Amino acid sequence: MRIREVSRRSGVSARSLRYYEQLGLISSERESNGYRRYDDVAVERAIVIQLLFGMDFPREIVTSVLACTGDAPAEAHDALAEQLTRVREDLSARIATLTATRRSIDEFLAERAA
Repeated sequence: MRIREVSRRSGVSARSLRYYEQLGLISSERESNGYRRYDDVAVERAIVIQLLFGMDFPREIVTSVLACTGDAPAEAHDALAEQLTRVREDLSARIATLTATRRSIDEFLAERAA
């Protein structure tokens, strides 16, 4: 299918699809007229890629998640688990920082209201 159809079926813009292809996350074949031709798997991959990027996952994590689809070897799952452990730790640190910031704001506002 052509890029317009992948975009319509996935909800991912053609521009994003080209970017994902540039990053090596999806692939297409070129027709003799230069148009991109995608297989049916591209729709699902595009949806997953957009979801992961939308959650601020770095490209390395997105690549690892995609590598764990289908009959992926255990090593691919192990590598993804290690990466996600680091992401979880980073998220925990960010949550702690945001919680402390919110607490400071709450204290400031409470003092102003008194």
